[in-house]
Amino acid sequence: MEDAWSQTKKELQKATVDSQVRSCLLSLKPIPVNHAKEGHFVFELNDETLLQTALKHLKGPIQTRLSAIRSAPVSVEFRLAVADNRDNAWIRPQLNLDHFCEGRANRIALMAARNILQHSGKVNPLYIYGDTGTGKSHLLNAIASAYCDANPSGRYTLIRIDEFRIHFSEALQKRRNLSLKNRYRSGDMLFIEDLHSIVGASPNIVDELYFIFNTYYESGRQIVVSSDVPVKELAITSRWLSRFLSGLQVKMDLPDADLRKKILRQKLIDAGLNPGPDVIHKILSRLQGNARDIESAVSRLFFLSNSGIDLSDQEMVEQQLEEFLSPGLSGPINPDLILDTVCRICRVEPAELLGNSRKMEIALPRHLAMYLAVHYSDLNKSAVARYFKRTDHSTVIHAEKKIQMKLEREPSFQHLFQQVTDHLGINRA
Repeated sequence: MEDAWSQTKKELQKATVDSQVRSCLLSLKPIPVNHAKEGHFVFELNDETLLQTALKHLKGPIQTRLSAIRSAPVSVEFRLAVADNRDNAWIRPQLNLDHFCEGRANRIALMAARNILQHSGKVNPLYIYGDTGTGKSHLLNAIASAYCDANPSGRYTLIRIDEFRIHFSEALQKRRNLSLKNRYRSGDMLFIEDLHSIVGASPNIVDELYFIFNTYYESGRQIVVSSDVPVKELAITSRWLSRFLSGLQVKMDLPDADLRKKILRQKLIDAGLNPGPDVIHKILSRLQGNARDIESAVSRLFFLSNSGIDLSDQEMVEQQLEEFLSPGLSGPINPDLILDTVCRICRVEPAELLGNSRKMEIALPRHLAMYLAVHYSDLNKSAVARYFKRTDHSTVIHAEKKIQMKLEREPSFQHLFQQVTDHLGINRA
Protein backbone atom coordinates (compact mmCIF):
# COMPACT_ATOMS: atom_id res chain seq x y z
CA MET A 1 0.00 0.00 0.00
CA GLU A 2 2.75 2.46 0.97
CA ASP A 3 4.63 2.11 -2.33
CA ALA A 4 1.47 2.40 -4.41
CA TRP A 5 0.30 5.47 -2.48
CA SER A 6 3.74 7.12 -2.59
CA GLN A 7 3.86 6.75 -6.38
CA THR A 8 0.27 7.98 -6.77
CA LYS A 9 0.95 10.97 -4.56
CA LYS A 10 3.99 12.01 -6.59
CA GLU A 11 2.10 11.75 -9.88
CA LEU A 12 -0.82 13.78 -8.61
CA GLN A 13 1.46 16.45 -7.13
CA LYS A 14 2.99 17.01 -10.56
CA ALA A 15 -0.42 17.12 -12.24
CA THR A 16 -2.16 19.35 -9.67
CA VAL A 17 -2.17 23.10 -10.27
CA ASP A 18 -4.78 24.22 -7.72
CA SER A 19 -3.02 25.14 -4.44
CA GLN A 20 -6.01 24.13 -2.32
CA VAL A 21 -6.19 20.68 -3.92
CA ARG A 22 -2.42 20.32 -3.52
CA SER A 23 -2.69 21.24 0.17
CA CYS A 24 -5.46 18.67 0.56
CA LEU A 25 -3.36 16.02 -1.16
CA LEU A 26 -0.45 16.65 1.21
CA SER A 27 -2.79 16.42 4.20
CA LEU A 28 -4.09 12.94 3.36
CA LYS A 29 -3.03 10.33 5.90
CA PRO A 30 -3.35 6.67 4.78
CA ILE A 31 -4.45 4.37 7.62
CA PRO A 32 -4.28 0.56 7.84
CA VAL A 33 -7.47 -1.41 7.06
CA ASN A 34 -8.62 -4.98 7.64
CA HIS A 35 -7.01 -7.46 5.22
CA ALA A 36 -10.50 -8.65 4.31
CA LYS A 37 -10.89 -5.37 2.47
CA GLU A 38 -8.08 -5.89 -0.02
CA GLY A 39 -7.96 -3.06 -2.55
CA HIS A 40 -9.75 -0.62 -0.23
CA PHE A 41 -7.75 2.47 0.74
CA VAL A 42 -8.77 4.71 3.66
CA PHE A 43 -7.41 8.22 4.18
CA GLU A 44 -7.95 10.51 7.14
CA LEU A 45 -8.24 14.30 7.12
CA ASN A 46 -8.55 16.52 10.17
CA ASP A 47 -10.59 19.29 8.53
CA GLU A 48 -14.12 19.23 7.10
CA THR A 49 -13.22 21.67 4.29
CA LEU A 50 -10.29 19.50 3.21
CA LEU A 51 -12.56 16.46 3.33
CA GLN A 52 -15.01 18.09 0.91
CA THR A 53 -12.13 19.08 -1.39
CA ALA A 54 -10.83 15.49 -1.39
CA LEU A 55 -14.27 14.07 -2.22
CA LYS A 56 -14.79 16.54 -5.04
CA HIS A 57 -11.35 16.69 -6.67
CA LEU A 58 -9.21 13.74 -5.55
CA LYS A 59 -11.30 10.61 -5.12
CA GLY A 60 -11.53 9.82 -8.84
CA PRO A 61 -7.89 10.56 -9.75
CA ILE A 62 -6.57 8.60 -6.77
CA GLN A 63 -8.73 5.55 -7.55
CA THR A 64 -7.72 5.63 -11.22
CA ARG A 65 -3.97 5.83 -10.51
CA LEU A 66 -3.98 3.27 -7.69
CA SER A 67 -5.97 0.85 -9.86
CA ALA A 68 -3.46 1.27 -12.70
CA ILE A 69 -0.48 0.73 -10.40
CA ARG A 70 -1.98 -2.35 -8.72
CA SER A 71 -3.54 -3.71 -11.94
CA ALA A 72 -6.73 -4.30 -9.98
CA PRO A 73 -9.85 -2.30 -9.06
CA VAL A 74 -9.39 -0.04 -6.07
CA SER A 75 -11.88 1.78 -3.84
CA VAL A 76 -11.00 4.90 -1.86
CA GLU A 77 -12.61 6.22 1.33
CA PHE A 78 -12.02 9.56 3.04
CA ARG A 79 -12.93 10.16 6.66
CA LEU A 80 -12.36 12.79 9.34
CA ALA A 81 -9.73 11.96 11.94
CA VAL A 82 -10.90 11.32 15.48
CA ALA A 83 -10.86 14.56 17.45
CA ASP A 84 -7.78 15.21 19.54
CA ASN A 85 -9.06 16.81 22.73
CA ARG A 86 -5.66 18.21 23.61
CA ASP A 87 -6.87 21.21 21.63
CA ASN A 88 -9.35 21.81 24.46
CA ALA A 89 -6.73 21.91 27.22
CA TRP A 90 -6.89 25.72 27.29
CA ILE A 91 -10.51 25.71 28.45
CA ARG A 92 -10.86 26.37 32.20
CA PRO A 93 -14.11 24.74 33.40
CA GLN A 94 -14.31 27.04 36.43
CA LEU A 95 -14.60 30.08 34.15
CA ASN A 96 -18.08 29.15 32.96
CA LEU A 97 -21.28 31.13 32.51
CA ASP A 98 -22.49 30.21 36.00
CA HIS A 99 -19.50 32.08 37.44
CA PHE A 100 -19.81 35.05 35.07
CA CYS A 101 -21.31 38.02 36.91
CA GLU A 102 -23.83 40.01 34.90
CA GLY A 103 -24.19 43.79 35.08
CA ARG A 104 -24.93 46.82 32.96
CA ALA A 105 -21.32 46.86 31.73
CA ASN A 106 -21.48 43.41 30.10
CA ARG A 107 -25.18 42.56 29.65
CA ILE A 108 -25.26 42.95 25.86
CA ALA A 109 -22.11 40.87 25.41
CA LEU A 110 -23.57 38.15 27.63
CA MET A 111 -26.79 38.14 25.60
CA ALA A 112 -24.74 37.74 22.41
CA ALA A 113 -22.81 34.82 23.94
CA ARG A 114 -26.03 33.02 24.90
CA ASN A 115 -27.41 33.65 21.42
CA ILE A 116 -24.53 31.95 19.62
CA LEU A 117 -24.69 29.04 22.06
CA GLN A 118 -28.27 28.46 20.94
CA HIS A 119 -27.66 29.20 17.25
CA SER A 120 -24.04 28.38 16.45
CA GLY A 121 -22.77 29.93 13.24
CA LYS A 122 -25.83 32.13 12.67
CA VAL A 123 -24.10 35.25 14.01
CA ASN A 124 -20.55 34.93 12.78
CA PRO A 125 -18.07 36.14 13.84
CA LEU A 126 -18.85 37.43 17.32
CA TYR A 127 -16.40 40.26 18.09
CA ILE A 128 -16.06 41.22 21.77
CA TYR A 129 -14.04 44.30 22.69
CA GLY A 130 -13.28 46.38 25.75
CA ASP A 131 -10.54 47.54 28.08
CA THR A 132 -8.30 45.16 29.99
CA GLY A 133 -10.11 43.75 33.00
CA THR A 134 -13.64 43.93 31.61
CA GLY A 135 -14.03 40.12 31.54
CA LYS A 136 -13.45 39.38 27.84
CA SER A 137 -11.24 36.34 28.47
CA HIS A 138 -13.70 34.95 31.02
CA LEU A 139 -16.62 35.29 28.61
CA LEU A 140 -14.66 33.78 25.72
CA ASN A 141 -13.69 30.85 27.95
CA ALA A 142 -17.28 30.50 29.21
CA ILE A 143 -18.56 30.18 25.64
CA ALA A 144 -16.00 27.48 24.87
CA SER A 145 -16.77 25.69 28.13
CA ALA A 146 -20.50 25.62 27.35
CA TYR A 147 -19.86 24.18 23.88
CA CYS A 148 -17.45 21.62 25.32
CA ASP A 149 -20.02 20.50 27.91
CA ALA A 150 -22.59 20.01 25.14
CA ASN A 151 -20.14 18.25 22.80
CA PRO A 152 -17.07 16.86 24.66
CA SER A 153 -15.67 15.27 21.49
CA GLY A 154 -15.50 18.60 19.66
CA ARG A 155 -12.29 20.49 19.03
CA TYR A 156 -12.21 24.10 20.16
CA THR A 157 -9.20 25.91 18.77
CA LEU A 158 -7.77 28.95 20.54
CA ILE A 159 -5.35 31.36 18.87
CA ARG A 160 -3.59 33.76 21.19
CA ILE A 161 -2.03 36.29 18.83
CA ASP A 162 1.33 36.61 20.61
CA GLU A 163 1.71 32.80 20.71
CA PHE A 164 0.58 32.48 17.09
CA ARG A 165 3.31 34.82 15.91
CA ILE A 166 5.91 32.64 17.64
CA HIS A 167 4.44 29.37 16.33
CA PHE A 168 4.30 30.74 12.80
CA SER A 169 7.96 31.82 12.87
CA GLU A 170 9.03 28.44 14.26
CA ALA A 171 7.02 26.57 11.62
CA LEU A 172 8.70 28.55 8.85
CA GLN A 173 12.16 27.83 10.26
CA LYS A 174 11.43 24.11 10.58
CA ARG A 175 9.51 23.96 7.28
CA ARG A 176 6.40 22.73 9.03
CA ASN A 177 3.99 25.34 7.72
CA LEU A 178 1.50 22.70 6.56
CA SER A 179 1.44 21.20 10.04
CA LEU A 180 0.64 24.64 11.44
CA LYS A 181 -2.21 25.09 8.96
CA ASN A 182 -3.71 21.71 9.84
CA ARG A 183 -3.36 22.36 13.55
CA TYR A 184 -5.33 25.59 13.51
CA ARG A 185 -7.82 24.91 10.71
CA SER A 186 -9.21 21.61 11.98
CA GLY A 187 -11.30 22.71 14.95
CA ASP A 188 -15.08 22.80 15.26
CA MET A 189 -14.91 26.37 16.55
CA LEU A 190 -12.28 29.09 16.47
CA PHE A 191 -11.50 31.48 19.31
CA ILE A 192 -9.06 34.36 18.73
CA GLU A 193 -7.83 36.24 21.79
CA ASP A 194 -6.30 39.75 21.70
CA LEU A 195 -6.70 40.36 17.97
CA HIS A 196 -5.45 43.94 18.49
CA SER A 197 -1.96 42.44 18.97
CA ILE A 198 -1.84 41.57 15.26
CA VAL A 199 -1.03 45.23 14.51
CA GLY A 200 2.61 45.40 13.46
CA ALA A 201 2.89 41.72 12.59
CA SER A 202 4.49 40.71 9.29
CA PRO A 203 2.19 40.45 6.23
CA ASN A 204 2.83 36.69 6.10
CA ILE A 205 1.51 36.22 9.64
CA VAL A 206 -1.52 38.43 8.98
CA ASP A 207 -2.27 36.51 5.77
CA GLU A 208 -1.98 33.13 7.46
CA LEU A 209 -4.27 34.21 10.27
CA TYR A 210 -6.81 35.46 7.74
CA PHE A 211 -6.72 32.18 5.79
CA ILE A 212 -7.35 30.26 9.03
CA PHE A 213 -10.13 32.66 9.97
CA ASN A 214 -11.67 32.40 6.50
CA THR A 215 -11.60 28.59 6.55
CA TYR A 216 -13.89 28.61 9.57
CA TYR A 217 -16.02 31.43 8.19
CA GLU A 218 -16.62 29.82 4.80
CA SER A 219 -17.56 26.49 6.37
CA GLY A 220 -20.02 28.12 8.78
CA ARG A 221 -18.10 27.19 11.93
CA GLN A 222 -18.50 29.64 14.81
CA ILE A 223 -15.77 32.22 15.40
CA VAL A 224 -15.41 34.29 18.59
CA VAL A 225 -12.86 37.11 18.73
CA SER A 226 -11.73 39.29 21.62
CA SER A 227 -9.86 42.59 21.33
CA ASP A 228 -9.07 45.67 23.37
CA VAL A 229 -10.32 47.98 20.61
CA PRO A 230 -13.30 48.11 18.22
CA VAL A 231 -12.88 46.82 14.67
CA LYS A 232 -12.56 50.32 13.19
CA GLU A 233 -9.38 50.92 15.24
CA LEU A 234 -7.60 47.76 14.05
CA ALA A 235 -6.41 49.28 10.75
CA ILE A 236 -7.28 46.01 9.00
CA THR A 237 -7.79 45.40 5.28
CA SER A 238 -11.19 45.41 3.61
CA ARG A 239 -11.35 41.61 3.40
CA TRP A 240 -11.17 41.40 7.21
CA LEU A 241 -13.60 44.28 7.63
CA SER A 242 -16.24 42.74 5.38
CA ARG A 243 -16.17 39.55 7.46
CA PHE A 244 -16.54 41.40 10.76
CA LEU A 245 -19.33 43.61 9.45
CA SER A 246 -21.32 40.48 8.59
CA GLY A 247 -21.16 39.39 12.24
CA LEU A 248 -21.82 41.14 15.54
CA GLN A 249 -19.60 43.54 17.48
CA VAL A 250 -20.31 44.04 21.20
CA LYS A 251 -18.54 46.13 23.83
CA MET A 252 -17.74 45.24 27.43
CA ASP A 253 -17.29 48.23 29.73
CA LEU A 254 -15.32 48.44 32.95
CA PRO A 255 -17.43 47.19 35.87
CA ASP A 256 -19.38 49.76 37.84
CA ALA A 257 -19.75 49.66 41.63
CA ASP A 258 -22.64 47.16 41.61
CA LEU A 259 -20.88 44.77 39.25
CA ARG A 260 -17.62 44.99 41.21
CA LYS A 261 -19.55 43.92 44.30
CA LYS A 262 -21.02 40.92 42.46
CA ILE A 263 -17.59 39.94 41.15
CA LEU A 264 -16.00 40.22 44.60
CA ARG A 265 -18.68 38.05 46.22
CA GLN A 266 -18.36 35.43 43.46
CA LYS A 267 -14.56 35.38 43.68
CA LEU A 268 -14.71 34.99 47.47
CA ILE A 269 -17.10 32.03 47.08
CA ASP A 270 -14.89 30.46 44.41
CA ALA A 271 -11.86 30.80 46.70
CA GLY A 272 -13.76 29.41 49.69
CA LEU A 273 -13.18 32.58 51.72
CA ASN A 274 -15.44 34.23 54.28
CA PRO A 275 -13.69 37.22 55.88
CA GLY A 276 -16.78 38.10 57.91
CA PRO A 277 -19.63 40.55 57.22
CA ASP A 278 -17.88 43.63 58.64
CA VAL A 279 -14.74 43.11 56.55
CA ILE A 280 -16.73 42.32 53.40
CA HIS A 281 -18.84 45.45 53.88
CA LYS A 282 -15.71 47.56 54.30
CA ILE A 283 -14.12 46.08 51.16
CA LEU A 284 -17.31 46.53 49.16
CA SER A 285 -17.69 50.13 50.25
CA ARG A 286 -14.28 51.12 48.90
CA LEU A 287 -13.54 48.58 46.19
CA GLN A 288 -12.23 50.03 42.92
CA GLY A 289 -10.51 48.80 39.77
CA ASN A 290 -11.46 46.23 37.14
CA ALA A 291 -12.18 42.49 37.27
CA ARG A 292 -8.50 41.56 37.28
CA ASP A 293 -7.81 43.93 40.17
CA ILE A 294 -10.62 42.27 42.12
CA GLU A 295 -9.22 38.83 41.34
CA SER A 296 -5.80 40.00 42.54
CA ALA A 297 -7.34 41.31 45.76
CA VAL A 298 -9.04 37.95 46.41
CA SER A 299 -5.78 36.12 45.65
CA ARG A 300 -4.12 38.32 48.28
CA LEU A 301 -6.81 37.36 50.81
CA PHE A 302 -6.42 33.68 49.89
CA PHE A 303 -2.67 33.90 50.51
CA LEU A 304 -3.22 35.60 53.87
CA SER A 305 -5.78 33.01 54.90
CA ASN A 306 -3.47 30.12 53.97
CA SER A 307 -0.71 31.81 55.94
CA GLY A 308 -2.83 31.61 59.07
CA ILE A 309 -3.79 35.29 59.24
CA ASP A 310 -7.23 36.08 60.67
CA LEU A 311 -9.31 37.75 57.93
CA SER A 312 -11.75 39.14 60.48
CA ASP A 313 -9.06 41.68 61.44
CA GLN A 314 -10.57 44.60 59.54
CA GLU A 315 -7.64 46.98 59.96
CA MET A 316 -5.11 44.42 58.79
CA VAL A 317 -7.21 43.46 55.73
CA GLU A 318 -7.60 47.12 54.74
CA GLN A 319 -3.86 47.60 55.04
CA GLN A 320 -3.12 44.56 52.86
CA LEU A 321 -5.68 45.58 50.23
CA GLU A 322 -4.87 49.29 50.25
CA GLU A 323 -3.86 49.36 46.58
CA PHE A 324 -7.26 47.95 45.53
CA LEU A 325 -9.41 50.32 47.64
CA SER A 326 -10.47 53.86 46.87
CA PRO A 327 -9.32 56.54 49.29
CA GLY A 328 -11.78 57.72 51.88
CA LEU A 329 -13.16 61.20 51.47
CA SER A 330 -11.78 63.36 54.27
CA GLY A 331 -12.43 66.74 52.70
CA PRO A 332 -12.42 68.42 49.27
CA ILE A 333 -10.91 66.54 46.31
CA ASN A 334 -7.82 68.02 44.73
CA PRO A 335 -8.75 69.34 41.24
CA ASP A 336 -5.55 67.74 39.88
CA LEU A 337 -6.94 64.35 40.92
CA ILE A 338 -10.27 65.13 39.24
CA LEU A 339 -8.50 66.16 36.03
CA ASP A 340 -6.27 63.06 36.02
CA THR A 341 -9.15 60.66 36.72
CA VAL A 342 -11.44 62.10 34.04
CA CYS A 343 -8.61 62.09 31.47
CA ARG A 344 -7.67 58.49 32.26
CA ILE A 345 -11.21 57.09 32.06
CA CYS A 346 -12.26 59.18 29.04
CA ARG A 347 -8.94 58.57 27.29
CA VAL A 348 -8.00 62.17 26.63
CA GLU A 349 -4.82 64.07 27.38
CA PRO A 350 -4.86 66.82 30.06
CA ALA A 351 -3.54 69.30 27.50
CA GLU A 352 -6.52 68.54 25.25
CA LEU A 353 -9.00 68.96 28.08
CA LEU A 354 -7.43 72.28 29.09
CA GLY A 355 -7.31 73.43 25.47
CA ASN A 356 -9.98 74.96 23.25
CA SER A 357 -11.16 72.00 21.19
CA ARG A 358 -14.95 71.78 20.85
CA LYS A 359 -14.97 68.18 19.65
CA MET A 360 -17.49 66.15 21.62
CA GLU A 361 -14.87 63.63 22.76
CA ILE A 362 -12.94 66.52 24.36
CA ALA A 363 -15.72 68.94 25.37
CA LEU A 364 -17.77 66.37 27.29
CA PRO A 365 -14.90 65.23 29.58
CA ARG A 366 -14.04 68.91 30.12
CA HIS A 367 -17.62 69.67 31.20
CA LEU A 368 -17.61 66.62 33.48
CA ALA A 369 -14.33 67.63 35.13
CA MET A 370 -15.59 71.17 35.71
CA TYR A 371 -18.84 69.87 37.19
CA LEU A 372 -16.96 67.63 39.63
CA ALA A 373 -14.58 70.43 40.55
CA VAL A 374 -17.53 72.71 41.38
CA HIS A 375 -19.22 70.09 43.57
CA TYR A 376 -16.30 68.27 45.19
CA SER A 377 -13.24 70.54 45.26
CA ASP A 378 -12.70 73.65 47.38
CA LEU A 379 -12.71 75.93 44.31
CA ASN A 380 -15.54 78.35 43.57
CA LYS A 381 -16.83 78.69 40.02
CA SER A 382 -14.48 81.55 39.12
CA ALA A 383 -11.52 79.53 40.43
CA VAL A 384 -12.70 76.46 38.50
CA ALA A 385 -12.82 78.59 35.34
CA ARG A 386 -9.25 79.76 35.90
CA TYR A 387 -8.04 76.23 36.66
CA PHE A 388 -9.52 74.93 33.38
CA LYS A 389 -8.20 77.97 31.47
CA ARG A 390 -11.66 79.35 30.66
CA THR A 391 -12.31 83.09 30.24
CA ASP A 392 -14.97 83.41 32.97
CA HIS A 393 -17.29 81.46 35.22
CA SER A 394 -20.19 81.49 32.68
CA THR A 395 -18.45 78.59 30.92
CA VAL A 396 -18.49 76.65 34.18
CA ILE A 397 -22.20 77.37 34.67
CA HIS A 398 -22.88 76.10 31.13
CA ALA A 399 -20.87 72.93 31.82
CA GLU A 400 -22.76 72.33 35.09
CA LYS A 401 -26.15 72.59 33.34
CA LYS A 402 -24.98 70.34 30.51
CA ILE A 403 -23.83 67.58 32.87
CA GLN A 404 -26.96 67.82 35.02
CA MET A 405 -29.14 67.40 31.94
CA LYS A 406 -27.18 64.33 30.80
CA LEU A 407 -27.40 62.78 34.26
CA GLU A 408 -31.18 63.12 34.13
CA ARG A 409 -31.67 61.82 30.57
CA GLU A 410 -28.85 59.53 29.44
CA PRO A 411 -28.23 56.14 31.13
CA SER A 412 -24.95 55.68 29.23
CA PHE A 413 -23.62 58.93 30.64
CA GLN A 414 -24.83 57.96 34.12
CA HIS A 415 -22.62 54.89 33.78
CA LEU A 416 -19.59 57.00 32.81
CA PHE A 417 -20.30 59.43 35.65
CA GLN A 418 -20.42 56.59 38.16
CA GLN A 419 -17.14 55.15 36.88
CA VAL A 420 -15.40 58.47 37.49
CA THR A 421 -16.97 59.12 40.89
CA ASP A 422 -16.24 55.54 41.99
CA HIS A 423 -12.57 56.03 41.20
CA LEU A 424 -12.58 59.29 43.11
CA GLY A 425 -14.13 57.60 46.15
CA ILE A 426 -17.32 59.66 45.96
CA ASN A 427 -19.95 56.94 45.48
CA ARG A 428 -19.13 54.68 48.36
CA ALA A 429 -21.88 52.37 49.64
